[in-house]
Amino acid sequence: MLLKRSIFVILLIALFSGCFYIMNQHYDELARYPHALSDEERKLVLSHLSTEQINYLVSQKVEPDQFLPFIDIKDFDLNNTLWYDAAYRTQKPSHTDQDQAVKEYIVSFINRYRSRMEYGELHDLLSNYTYNVLTRFFDEGDPYIENAQLIAKPNEMYLVLTGKRTLYTYEPDDLVSINDLPHASLVPQANDITIKKEVVKPLKELLAAAKEVNQKENGDMKVIAGYISYEDQIKLFDKAKLVYGDDVLKYWDYPGQSEFQLGYTVRLLPNGMTSEFDTKKESDKKTEAKETDKTDDKEEKKSPSEEERDQEIWLKDNAYKFGFIIRYPKQKEDTTGKRYQPYTLRYVGKDIAKRLHDEGYVLDEVNVSDWKD
Repeated sequence: MLLKRSIFVILLIALFSGCFYIMNQHYDELARYPHALSDEERKLVLSHLSTEQINYLVSQKVEPDQFLPFIDIKDFDLNNTLWYDAAYRTQKPSHTDQDQAVKEYIVSFINRYRSRMEYGELHDLLSNYTYNVLTRFFDEGDPYIENAQLIAKPNEMYLVLTGKRTLYTYEPDDLVSINDLPHASLVPQANDITIKKEVVKPLKELLAAAKEVNQKENGDMKVIAGYISYEDQIKLFDKAKLVYGDDVLKYWDYPGQSEFQLGYTVRLLPNGMTSEFDTKKESDKKTEAKETDKTDDKEEKKSPSEEERDQEIWLKDNAYKFGFIIRYPKQKEDTTGKRYQPYTLRYVGKDIAKRLHDEGYVLDEVNVSDWKD
């Protein structure tokens, strides 16, 4: 009797073991995967992914077209597959038109630099910067600002460049020449001045209206700066350092932090003044002269011409009507970090410009996005 029971138990164990083996051989790891796969795709997944990785596919409900195009590429990392897909859909590297080479490049790029980016900003970064620019920035950093943060959305109209944020080599994609206006670029050897397309008409309207200042065309002013590239900013910053020394950041910005790079900022200059630097120095002299006058009534104060004063006053009182603000106004030096610059205008649109003008704010003091909401 005992022998029969033992044989029965052995047979049961053998039966269960056989059933388990057969079931295991036919177990479908992809049975719970919520998306349809062809037989060829199933074989590809099973040959490249471990059970743990397949469980990740199932739990995260990753769609086939988000990972299958990259699955057979060397160093493919399933944890990065959404990044690969987002990068591939946003920008293809320019050095090759071979699809496989493109995917290999993207896998390598994401694997290397994922920790330097947030997933939510990946699309914006690749919409505004090339892979080469991002690679150079991530590898070398910013030469002027330690631990600088690259601005993911440099095309925002109300962007204020503060702290350690940088535009690096960003260039707007809708720049238009304004060489039909009186101009004399402050950039050495530059023959062309450009600004964003939407700023052209308001700027022309402002200059046409400025005739009322002195009955001269364009208020007897010319445009000396619009969009300034990162490379040209380096030249101008080096020149400014020679003029202003340790005070250079009161007048200029580090390359990559200049609002002229946005394409929304322009600088005018009254005819008869030789350079933008002279404008800044003269403005500074006016402030210094006022301070000196308080302590020494006998010292003669050097004033600007009446015409120049009228142009400054007119821009202060009227620029907002055309969508512009005086970017660095008087009595806001502590807020903007810049000395008074009466001819530096920033385009923000008529509604925002009027509110800033009426309420006495500068961009640094408000979140314009809240106003628009």
